[in-house]
Amino acid sequence: MASKVDVDSSVGERRLRPIYDWLDNGNNKKALQEAEKVLKKQPNFQCAKVLKALALLRLGKEDECIQLLDAVRAEVPCDDSTLQAMTICYREIHNPERICEIYEAATKKDPTNEELLTHLFMSYVRVADYKKQQQAAMALYKLKPKNPYYFWAVMSVVMQAYKADEKLAKSVVLPLAERMVKKFVSEGKIEAEQEVQLYLMILEMQGKFEEALQVVEGPLGEKLISYVFVPLKRAGLLMKLGRWRDSNILYKLLLREDMDRWSYYMGYFTSALALLDSGQDDSAKVTDPVTPSDSDRSIDARWQVADSTLEMCKDFLSLVLSENEALSRRLRGPYLAYLEFYRRLHERGENPEELLGDIVELFMRYFRNFGDKPCCVSDLKMFLPLLSNNRAKDFIQKVNETVGLRVGELPSSVKQMQEHISSFQLSRCVGCHVDLSMADKLAMASSLLQYYDHGHSFNRDILHTEFACNDPYALLAAHVLYDVWVETGSSQHIYDAILVLEYALTISPSNFHVKLLLLRFYAILGAGGAAHQIYELLDVKHMQLDSLGYYHCNHVFVTGQFAVTSALYEATLKFFTGNYKDSVDHLTFSYKFGSFLKIEEFVEFRERLNNSLHYALITIERMLFELLTSKNFSDTIKYIEGMDVTPEKDKVDWDNLQDNRDVHVIMSWDPHLRQVSKEIERQTFLDDMSFLRIRNLTLRCLAAAVNIACASESNSLDPKPQHQHHHPNSEGPVINGEVKEDGIDVSRFETFVRVSEELLNLYNSLTAIPPAQVPQNVIGAPLPSRLHGYLASPSCCVLLELFGLIKLLMQDNEDNSLTKMACTAAEMVTAAVHKASEMIKVHGSEGADQLAGRRILLEYVVNIIEMLSLAAILCGVGHSLVKPLKAPLVRKNKKKKKNCNNQHNQQSQSKRIEVFNKLVSELQGAAEELDSALDYWESIPPTLAVIPIFAENLPSHLQALCLLGHENSNENSCSNSTRSGLGLAVDTKLYNSHADSLREVRQLLQVKIKYLASVKV
Repeated sequence: MASKVDVDSSVGERRLRPIYDWLDNGNNKKALQEAEKVLKKQPNFQCAKVLKALALLRLGKEDECIQLLDAVRAEVPCDDSTLQAMTICYREIHNPERICEIYEAATKKDPTNEELLTHLFMSYVRVADYKKQQQAAMALYKLKPKNPYYFWAVMSVVMQAYKADEKLAKSVVLPLAERMVKKFVSEGKIEAEQEVQLYLMILEMQGKFEEALQVVEGPLGEKLISYVFVPLKRAGLLMKLGRWRDSNILYKLLLREDMDRWSYYMGYFTSALALLDSGQDDSAKVTDPVTPSDSDRSIDARWQVADSTLEMCKDFLSLVLSENEALSRRLRGPYLAYLEFYRRLHERGENPEELLGDIVELFMRYFRNFGDKPCCVSDLKMFLPLLSNNRAKDFIQKVNETVGLRVGELPSSVKQMQEHISSFQLSRCVGCHVDLSMADKLAMASSLLQYYDHGHSFNRDILHTEFACNDPYALLAAHVLYDVWVETGSSQHIYDAILVLEYALTISPSNFHVKLLLLRFYAILGAGGAAHQIYELLDVKHMQLDSLGYYHCNHVFVTGQFAVTSALYEATLKFFTGNYKDSVDHLTFSYKFGSFLKIEEFVEFRERLNNSLHYALITIERMLFELLTSKNFSDTIKYIEGMDVTPEKDKVDWDNLQDNRDVHVIMSWDPHLRQVSKEIERQTFLDDMSFLRIRNLTLRCLAAAVNIACASESNSLDPKPQHQHHHPNSEGPVINGEVKEDGIDVSRFETFVRVSEELLNLYNSLTAIPPAQVPQNVIGAPLPSRLHGYLASPSCCVLLELFGLIKLLMQDNEDNSLTKMACTAAEMVTAAVHKASEMIKVHGSEGADQLAGRRILLEYVVNIIEMLSLAAILCGVGHSLVKPLKAPLVRKNKKKKKNCNNQHNQQSQSKRIEVFNKLVSELQGAAEELDSALDYWESIPPTLAVIPIFAENLPSHLQALCLLGHENSNENSCSNSTRSGLGLAVDTKLYNSHADSLREVRQLLQVKIKYLASVKV
């Protein structure tokens, strides 16, 4: 359609092309110039106006962009190029509702335009307005009777049910969707497989499984062309209907087609045991169900009889196993099916050994076939708890006999090495390493590294993207050394493990298991910089920023790596904010291509990300971090004004917060009791949620206090002399009932008081019953929540005292209360700084294990500096409240009035200023004392150069790994006082990380010293 001035379309496109090119190339300034050139010739060219608005937006001139868009919107454009450009603008300013409005206006102006109606429907998809989606889709269908449009309307009704109350959905909304589809079924208008799938989904959501089964088995089922979908759907519906006999036979026939599909075995066992419990005996019955195609041979009758007894189940498993053993390449499923059947019988209280034989033999039958495969241990791990202690020892003994290596003998082939690795991992899984002495564990670590060194001979010609086949030896050695660290607390053993893993990483740079362990170990030592280098090697992106990002992003701040912290927060939030756009695109494509089954998944995915605990925590932490880095109170005000913070409203949806962490990402071969349990997962989630509550309330309190300061300053810039005489006893910034003498409205004050009281109550509840720490011996568990370190510092106590101080400054209270509260806050800060100074001295004393306590000390120091930074902000607020008191004092001194009441007020005001300045001076003195302590910490020489590379009781072969090249390894290649090769590289990483942390921490502290100096009255 032509523009308002009826510009010829080809001429318009030619003139707009340079603007599009400059925008695509990112040269927004040039795009703006080109747009202005076009508008000089054609001032009413709508598309040129919108492209100019887009260029302005990308140049950071959002207000001008919005003004221009509003002007164009008032003209009600209908041409596609203008509307598409406006859509881009509104998406970039995160205002999708406006997109709906422009297409609503366009379709009213041109109601017969199919393309405009389609865009209107998609605009409603973006904002999840399902009712209007339905209306737009029906308008489209009436205009152009096409099946996709009609089923867009049906899916919109289904999504209304998804969001509605369950009772309303099942009684009103879903029946409507069912009637809409039935109308098309009765008229024979169903055309596509996706339409039948949507019908099935509607029936299942209502619990109408019988009707859904009739659809699958009836004429409509012929449109379900997917070979896998039909039998799986039929089996699932039979299970939901409790038709165990039919479902059992169907799962048997499915297993005949694919003996390695684990879900088929699970369905088979569930249906067989349910059939057994029902008391039916189908041993003589044969049915004729809908079966997978079979054109080569007739089906054996044993596949078509439902298994209703345990003996029949055993016979069926034997049949599957015999079929499997006849194959040239055996599958794992039939062997694992025996173990799963054994487990189910054990849970039912049966005697599985009587039916299936010796449990150890069942394990060994699997191991003899797949012991040399990397999947061996992960397959067997879930069944190992079935073994008693004695039987576990028998199993490991038989495994070792099968491997065939004597003590000290090295594997002669890759197969034997893989079996040997599996035997080590299995012995660890059943607890054989738990009760070993420290000397035995260190000897085992040495032995594992000998095997690892020998395994290099089997790694010829591997690609950098492949895992080395001997990597598990290094990982096992690191796990054993971690065990020793848990027992002793000595950083020596973590350092040894890091050295082993760093060496393994040079051989196998793509092994993420190695990187994840290194990330954990560096974090334990407080080496945030070194941990971040490993994190970058992991190349965490997209969804992993939520599922894995917590492991590093939540903890790097307390190591003092502020630059890294800022970059991590930026990258993480960019993903979450971009999720909205990406998920909307997925939804629109799903409607476009009729993938109705995916729409609900995409909606759930979007909501799961939007409600992520990690997202909420990083959002709050990012805002607090910005406040932390502000150089003066004016900067703080600007940061607060630019933040999406509303002190009176809590924007976190606490009831729907999601735990999207992958807490099982670190591979562990520890016994069942030392795995990441549901309780550990739940506890760490609750700890992070409690920490989020504290940080959220802290941020809202700070924002409320700064808002009060802004109101006080704006009032002081516009003084009202009559106030001075109206309330002679209340000349300062006073809130007295509903009276507002300083321009600070009561609602702001009440918000501040309410939120600070919420923070106080939360803090008291958390300190009354401190949260439990995650046991250190669970190597795969998340690192301890920051909540523990935060509660161990006086940060929250000091802030609560200062919040109380601000409250007193705003009220006409006795000066004694003010003085007492200011002294308490100053004493707490001073005591915390003294404690930090003492910890630094002890840490740097001769013979101290510097690496062991570095992380705890760094976390404490960073929390104290953050406390001082936020205290400086509150002092800025106090400055804004106290400063207006000084001007009346100066005027009154000049007039020399002798009125007693005025003298009393003058003394009171002088006292307030004196108390406030004393508090600021003491905070500044504490900050300077901490800076001196950090200066001393920086001057302490690192002790790594005089620590043995490995523990003294390990053989020299283990020490050889300090060299990067194996060919240079020999017994005397490393001395205890020198470093070379990889040992030096690890030392450098640890030292640089520590030095960078202290440098950044001191830089921030010095900024805060200047900040505090600037807020004295």
